[in-house]
Amino acid sequence: MRDDRVARLEILGRRWKESAAIPAMTFWSAVYVLLVATDSGFDTSYLNFGWQLVPWDVLSSDPLRSVWYLHVQPPGWNLFLGVPAWLSPLSDRVTVQLLMLGLGLVVVALSATLARELGLGRRASVAVALVATLHPEVLKGVFEPNYELGVAALLLAVAVAVSRLESTSNFGRRFVSLSAVLTVLVMTRSLYHPILLMVILAVLGVWGRRRLDRRSLIVAVLVPLVLVGGWMVKNQVLFGQANLSSWFGMNLQRAVIPVLDRDDLEQMYANGEVSDIAMVGPFGDYGLYEPFVEPCAPSHSHRSLTEPRRTTDDVSPNFNFECFLPVFEQAGDDAWAVIRAHPEAWVEGRLWSLRTTFAVATSPGDSPSIVMRVLDDVYSVTRIDYRGVLTTEGWGTPIYGRLVAPTDFGLLLVGVYGVLIVAGVGVVVRGSLRKRMDVGDWTIAVAAVLAAFTVVVGAVAELGEQSRFRTAVDPLATVVVSVLLARFVSRMRDRRKRNQSQAASVGS
Repeated sequence: MRDDRVARLEILGRRWKESAAIPAMTFWSAVYVLLVATDSGFDTSYLNFGWQLVPWDVLSSDPLRSVWYLHVQPPGWNLFLGVPAWLSPLSDRVTVQLLMLGLGLVVVALSATLARELGLGRRASVAVALVATLHPEVLKGVFEPNYELGVAALLLAVAVAVSRLESTSNFGRRFVSLSAVLTVLVMTRSLYHPILLMVILAVLGVWGRRRLDRRSLIVAVLVPLVLVGGWMVKNQVLFGQANLSSWFGMNLQRAVIPVLDRDDLEQMYANGEVSDIAMVGPFGDYGLYEPFVEPCAPSHSHRSLTEPRRTTDDVSPNFNFECFLPVFEQAGDDAWAVIRAHPEAWVEGRLWSLRTTFAVATSPGDSPSIVMRVLDDVYSVTRIDYRGVLTTEGWGTPIYGRLVAPTDFGLLLVGVYGVLIVAGVGVVVRGSLRKRMDVGDWTIAVAAVLAAFTVVVGAVAELGEQSRFRTAVDPLATVVVSVLLARFVSRMRDRRKRNQSQAASVGS
């Protein structure tokens, strides 16, 4: 018994010495303390107006029923914030700040772990993790309860789960873990469609089929089937819509109709091709749409569905208000009508969205914390920020008004995502030719798929939120591309040594 205890302690000691996550979290925590000490305050305003949340006074006091009646979003983020706020004896502000701090530490630990799993040394893994997570656009997520940081942690967790599939004896259990992480990702942000989950699991399941026992396969399939499928069935029963997010139609309206020339929109309206909802515009107060829809009374009595506005911020709509459902549906019909009639407007919006993907947030540079401002200055140089303009001039009904905003674009970010996606394609092509891919290749391929999916799908069906989407992928992209760069440098060094050795042999 004593020998077993000693052996376990020795194993733990070795893991402690080899871990890159622990020193990375230590250094990151020191920076966090400096940020707090230099007045980088926690901003809770999102809790009061956040579109993705059930109104906070309802969610924080009754999270389980609130989430049961949630239809605008998958349940993950509402549960993550609402349940601890309900259970905690601390104030909501302190509780949520501790939650976001914990998420920050998880992102750092997973970044370091992924770098280590992909072959970097301990010190290099620590350095890469810090570079990936001290990026001000990522770091500001620790000081606000938006879900970018949570999504960043889940994307990293997916990559780490893939990187650990190599074990023959534990393949089934680790495949189930991958299924669980992907399921939580899909149940947290509607951008990540269940099809993405199914494709990743199917491809990796085929790759590891000889090591995947039937029991693990069944469990891996049941986890998303029960949770994702169950949520969609719940929405069908309660609201008549089997989906993860009811406002997709309104999102699509915002993605295309504002770009359309006003005269063309008015002509379509006169012809009866679009409704009054299209003329009002996206994501307005329910009172703006009410005259143009059938009289509506919520069929459920819970406050999350019966109040059109938030009591915590009386100018912000509660988009989970049940009577928004026919508005969202009609907005989607109008958007499809515009796309069919004027595909050029849809293309123009997508190009605008792709540019916005690599726009850099200005808020860190305006932070009261000198530490955050210094970090922003350093990263502005390393990102190779280029001053450009985001403009809505020429749009018919621009959702941001007549916007002509000087904006920095991170040119290095474009390169990072380009390298990651090309590398992902490359490992798949080489693996197909060799008819063999190892777990490291699959990790790079999955990371590339997640990055490409975020950029492409985020630009296809949205307008204006793309830089936020990208921010959630930045830690994953930074870690994987850093590993690829380290491998390239190592190969070049080895090649130079071989050439020098061959030259010396010839000379002798």
